[in-house]
Order: sequence, then structure tokens, then C-alpha cells
Amino acid sequence: MSKRWFARLLFVLVLIGLSVAFLAQIQANAVPRFEHLDKVVHFVAFFILAWTFHRAFPIPWWLAVLILTGYGLAIEYIQGLMPYRSSSGWDLVADAAGAATYYKWALWRHHRNKAKRKSEATD
Repeated sequence: MSKRWFARLLFVLVLIGLSVAFLAQIQANAVPRFEHLDKVVHFVAFFILAWTFHRAFPIPWWLAVLILTGYGLAIEYIQGLMPYRSSSGWDLVADAAGAATYYKWALWRHHRNKAKRKSEATD
């Protein structure tokens, strides 16, 4: 099994898990709450989703963020149609921010490692 195949399998499993979690009916008192907890959950979930997506599909960062934000938009649209869920534009903002933050972090890490390798090569 290749690394890319494993990365794609992991991405699909994370995508399915998040889809179920975002569309499931959750009782209001079943989860400990603090203000805007759902935004933190959306941000972290899309950061992780972007991490798996990046390893599964090495495409330009802007296209990946666009695709992942489109997925977030679809989830919000479906939630708006469900009687036990509600849609939120701020959730979509948190989704996009999570994905974009991952790619910003990955780009920073890439440049840092590249500079480190260049520095080690000149030593």
C-alpha cells in the first residue's frame, strides 16, 4: 500500500466522520458548553481535514482551501434544511479559517525546513 493511498483512505475516513458529526442530532445538554465552542470545533475539524487532504491530494493551497470551504458550505446548507440543526455563516468562517490556517502553517514549515537544509548544506 502506497503512502498516497493510505493518505487518501485516512482523508475519506476523516471526511465521513466529520460529516456524521456535523449532521448528527445532538442534545443540547449532552455536551459541556462554553460560548462559541462550536466555532472552535469547526476550526479544529477543518484544520485536521486540511492536513489529511494535503497529504492525499497535493494540489495548490488556494484550490484546496476553496474545495474545503465548499464542503463547509455544503454542510451548512444541509444543516439549514434539518429541523434539529441550524446553519451559521460564522461556522463557515471557522471552517475556512481552520483550512487556511493549516495551509499557512504547512507553508511556513516548508520554508523553515528548506532554509534549514540550505544552511546545513553550506556548513
